[in-house]
Amino acid sequence: MSTDGRNIESVENYVYLGSLQSSNGYCTQDIKRCIRLASSVMASLNRVWKDLRLTLTTRLQVHVYQALVLSVLVFAAETWTFLAADMKAL
Repeated sequence: MSTDGRNIESVENYVYLGSLQSSNGYCTQDIKRCIRLASSVMASLNRVWKDLRLTLTTRLQVHVYQALVLSVLVFAAETWTFLAADMKAL
């Protein structure tokens, strides 16, 4: 494809504002990417969960999880077009 005499590269997927955009319009790959990112954040918190100096109340754990893990998982979720398989993955 070209415009103004310049060639424009066609791609299947690209990241825009932190969200994976796909040429097919589905969000499955972005959901899988967000799950991997959230898993990575959860794994990096392992040291925090095992710190004996930290009082591990349920309320603290839930707030930390919501702030650090869920925010990564559902980033740009408002732009997703869900399939049944996507809902199961989440």
